Amino acid sequence: MDAVNTTQAAILDRLQEIFRTELDDDDLTIGIGTRQADLRAWESLAHIRLVSGIESEFDFQFNLSEIEEIASVRQFVDAIREHLQ
Repeated sequence: MDAVNTTQAAILDRLQEIFRTELDDDDLTIGIGTRQADLRAWESLAHIRLVSGIESEFDFQFNLSEIEEIASVRQFVDAIREHLQ
């Protein structure tokens, strides 16, 4: 992945589709400030589906502590950027 695609906006665009797919809501709109507490559908099983979808899309594996700690879109974006460096 080149540097252009690791911008916050580019990652957020890709996350938008993953969230829509994994939370089964074609109209869902997420932003950098979206938190797990903001979305009723983002419960524990959905969190695992999101993690799996993100790992597939960006071709890396989160570690267990990251999976447990991430509770916002911003944290997903930051973790993705870190893994892609």
